[in-house]
Amino acid sequence: MVDALSIHSVMEQCYVLAIFLSVVALSESIQQQPDCSQLRQYAMPRNVRLDLATKVLAYENKRDASVSAVYLCALEGLAGLILENPHKPLTCPHSLGMHSLVFEIEEEPDINVGVMSQAAINVWKDHIPHVRFGSFGCNYRKEHGKHKYLCLLKIVN
Repeated sequence: MVDALSIHSVMEQCYVLAIFLSVVALSESIQQQPDCSQLRQYAMPRNVRLDLATKVLAYENKRDASVSAVYLCALEGLAGLILENPHKPLTCPHSLGMHSLVFEIEEEPDINVGVMSQAAINVWKDHIPHVRFGSFGCNYRKEHGKHKYLCLLKIVN
């Protein structure tokens, strides 16, 4: 007869394994993130890209657990172009089948980009799971005393 303690132990090991495999899959997805330095002035610093990409993927809806969204430099570049042009609405990619996540915060002394990125994710985390996307790219711009973030999520049917 199998006792309840050994069943509980086996279940704990299964949960630990499932969590470990999820972390490995997420880290592999991020490690495959392309080097976007070819975007030159539109390229985000690598550490900011990695931070945002990791956090967006953490809130991605896992309907199809075998496929995770892919980070695309092209979408990072497009987000950079949109942020650069003050006359283009931040939601213009909607006509291209993209969902825009926008965040803006006043500049504060001694607050690092990681804290501001987390503030953006805190605003977006309720929206991200409701968008089914296969690829995404984000960008960031500091101007006129404000930090602006834009992530473009390419919608899949």
